[in-house]
Amino acid sequence: MSGLTRRQFLAAVGTAGFTSSAGCVSGGDQPTYAGEWSRRGFDDARTGFTPANGPTGNLTTAWRASVFEAYPTSSPVVSDGRVYYLHTRGGHDVEHESVVSAFAAATGEELWRTTISVTTTDQPVYHHDSLAVAGTSRAPAAHRTALDDVADDRLYARTFEELHALTTDGELLWSHPVPTTEQSYPVVAPVVVSDGVAVTATFGDRTPPSYVVGVDAESGRPRWTAGFNAHKVPWTLSAADGTAYVPFLGGDAGLVALDIETGRRAWELSLPADGPVTVAGETMLVPLDGDPESILAIDRRTQETRWQFPAGRRTESGVAVAGELVYYCADRMVVARRLDTGELVWSFGPTPAVSLSWTPVVAGTTVYVVAERQNEDGSPNYLYALDATTGTVRGSGRVGGSPDTGGLAVVDGAAYLALGRGELLCFESCGPSVAGRCLGR
Repeated sequence: MSGLTRRQFLAAVGTAGFTSSAGCVSGGDQPTYAGEWSRRGFDDARTGFTPANGPTGNLTTAWRASVFEAYPTSSPVVSDGRVYYLHTRGGHDVEHESVVSAFAAATGEELWRTTISVTTTDQPVYHHDSLAVAGTSRAPAAHRTALDDVADDRLYARTFEELHALTTDGELLWSHPVPTTEQSYPVVAPVVVSDGVAVTATFGDRTPPSYVVGVDAESGRPRWTAGFNAHKVPWTLSAADGTAYVPFLGGDAGLVALDIETGRRAWELSLPADGPVTVAGETMLVPLDGDPESILAIDRRTQETRWQFPAGRRTESGVAVAGELVYYCADRMVVARRLDTGELVWSFGPTPAVSLSWTPVVAGTTVYVVAERQNEDGSPNYLYALDATTGTVRGSGRVGGSPDTGGLAVVDGAAYLALGRGELLCFESCGPSVAGRCLGR
């Protein structure tokens, strides 16, 4: 359950105990918690961008909630004033239980918890970092209304053997078998949901054939299956404009485009893909393996190369795009380049040392990144807020643990991050405080 919230704390100490401490008044307006962060990477295109204004200045933990410590650390998602989180308790040789929890975005109060899977499968991972909130409306995106999306919102999650759908009130609607075999990579595997179809893959280091599957987003009934004899390891999916993009890793590496409604193959490229694809308008950004590793920008229609630059990174690390700039973490830095030419605009690091596993998040005009201060005792991690145009620091706050494999979710005035030691945190800009505890304004 969650710890003492800001509002509960204020009520406990009373107004007589209220003070304003120097150095803790940099926060802006009181957060509204408005906006939606639907999955790791924000959307199916994995742009990592929201127009909401996240916290800056002195980033302080407004509340923390206890979650299970099982690997991997999941990325929280946010919708309609709630934070949703997928977590598993248990481990090797014991029964383990995967659950989805909902927390109040403003206070951290746990509102409900629903078990979606119980298994004794002896594997190092029991769920994927996969939680997503999406609408099931079949109306074309151009004609879809806000009412359609709100009325049809569902939560989707991948455990080791199944894809699950729940209502936003925690009712488990259906579970569809989509097994993972051998090693359960990638750990980051949010489902793509578009035009009434939920798309996922038979992830894992498996003997061909591997599959990408499309199921009815409302009922869970199978719609199509696309098999691949020449490809072995599908990775994190992306999608845009009715097309799903599937990177395959390893010696049979490549990138395949599938029609989301039918599963038919639109085109295929042979290239050493090594991470999730981001789609930005007519450009696709593809992390590549090699010596050196690199980020490749290609034309989405013609598949022609636009630019390519070296980037030492980890496979789960992706790319974010906001307006004319591309952001990614490489060589212990976060780098900003022009989307059209790849020209370097700014970089931040390697002192402090940026996490090689991190994918930048852009909220309004601010970029968020996790970096390690190696000159401090224990080399603690900090969450940094950087100006998206210049890379100058707009704020920072200490993270009491390692968030490397989890993503950040941002709505108006607040940012949410999970730690591997079993905590879900809410960061806000620090305003007035009591006895050193930030209360906001």
